[in-house]
Amino acid sequence: MAQKKQIEDAVYIYDAIRVPIGKANGIYKNILPENLAAFLIQKLLIRNNLSNNEIEEVILSNAFGTGGNMARYASLSSGLDESISAFTIDSQCSGGLKSVEIGASLIKSAARKLLIAGGMESKSLAPKKAYQSHDERFESNQEFFTTAKFSPNQVGDFPLLEAAKNVALKYEITKEQMLVWANLSHHKAFFAKENGILEPFIEKISKSHKDQSIRHEIDLFKLATNHLIDRTVSAHYNDAAACVLMGNAQEKLKPLARIIATTSVGIHPDFAPEGVIFATKKLFDSSKIKIDDVDLFEINESFALIPLIFAKVFGVEKSKINVLGGSLAYGHPFGASGAVNLIHLIASLKFKKLKYGLAVIPAAGGQATAVLIENI
Repeated sequence: MAQKKQIEDAVYIYDAIRVPIGKANGIYKNILPENLAAFLIQKLLIRNNLSNNEIEEVILSNAFGTGGNMARYASLSSGLDESISAFTIDSQCSGGLKSVEIGASLIKSAARKLLIAGGMESKSLAPKKAYQSHDERFESNQEFFTTAKFSPNQVGDFPLLEAAKNVALKYEITKEQMLVWANLSHHKAFFAKENGILEPFIEKISKSHKDQSIRHEIDLFKLATNHLIDRTVSAHYNDAAACVLMGNAQEKLKPLARIIATTSVGIHPDFAPEGVIFATKKLFDSSKIKIDDVDLFEINESFALIPLIFAKVFGVEKSKINVLGGSLAYGHPFGASGAVNLIHLIASLKFKKLKYGLAVIPAAGGQATAVLIENI
């Protein structure tokens, strides 16, 4: 009886796909992020022989926002039955993985049996936003704002850059280490591309589409020059969508992976990238599986220092982190990045024929989400 209950409570990932990641004003400059997500939802139905009323929920993340309930727009555009609920979350960079965490909770509680979670982003079509003149955040010399206020005490328009500098200093991560890691990220991503490792997980709107940011060779001097303003090396803005099909035990579907545990944390916004450390500690505090049991790690590279501090704190071999390259190579489509990371983790485990994987991503405002999975 206990074993049957355990199977019923299990949360499985049945499929996981993304579109090629485009540069801002690149291949998707005229395509709504909602339509990128709708395209993937359609592909999930086709790939898994599902009808348009078998999905019970759609949960999608977005950060820049074209407005409204974008997940509902994507759901209706995809042809899913109008009776299916859909909602959009904004957890900034961690949103794509946070959507998966929410979805896992709904499935584990038996509130839903089959759903789609993930994220979408378009820097190309991000609307211009302005505060009302009577809003305390309004600045008379700035018609539109470029960065939202992530915390009450935020100073400046680029709080994440300051947070990254704070964390780099705290953990004594040098600029040289970051540049070397960025270069390695591109090399690994190029290897994955040349060997078609991610092909089963990528669906293209056009045959000509490809990940636009990967480079076989990068100019470290140019990269260093582009980041002279601070002690950071960061990923670029991008457009993309990524979705996973999740559910409880399904007779007609074959699982790719099982979600073992998820968690999210909040930390001081001035040290936002450090969230990966606290989320990881919290997850393993309550997990029967320990970090030494984990075979591969997908640590978001919105900043190069993030996987470096992770390896330093937990003593993880760098060769186990982001084995197919990370956001520094592929790009960082904010709302979709967490889901992209999870997809790459699944692909890595399949490629290496290994068992346990951990995906962790921090976010603006001082938050982070972690998801532990088992390859099936």
